[in-house]
Amino acid sequence: MSIPKQEHTVKEHHEERMEQSASFKKTYDSIEALFGSKIARLIASKNLVVAEAKLSLSAILLSFAISLTLVVIAAVIWILLNIGLGLVVYKFIDSISLSIILLLVVNTSLGLWLFKQLKSIWKLVGFHSTVAQIVEGN
Repeated sequence: MSIPKQEHTVKEHHEERMEQSASFKKTYDSIEALFGSKIARLIASKNLVVAEAKLSLSAILLSFAISLTLVVIAAVIWILLNIGLGLVVYKFIDSISLSIILLLVVNTSLGLWLFKQLKSIWKLVGFHSTVAQIVEGN
């Protein structure tokens, strides 16, 4: 007499286990899909970082090459200006040694003035000067 009731209870228990099993399977599949998407995002982020690093390195190298080219061009122009100034001074003084000494004095004076300017600018650049400016409210 209790057999139908037991069968019914067994069926309910079996259905509950099936529902729990299905729920566990769905949860497991969801977690697996979540980890899969996270891994895909990490791989995509890694690829983006690598591409950005390559682009940044290319930009740095290009900037370095352009800077070096500008330095060479400035040096060539400076040399040409010195040659021209030397020829003009030689025309007026008619002494090559005085022309060279005058060019050395002019170039040394200009170099010292530029170095002085660099030192005064260097005081304004940097972390400590920035913090000091922020503290002062400028």
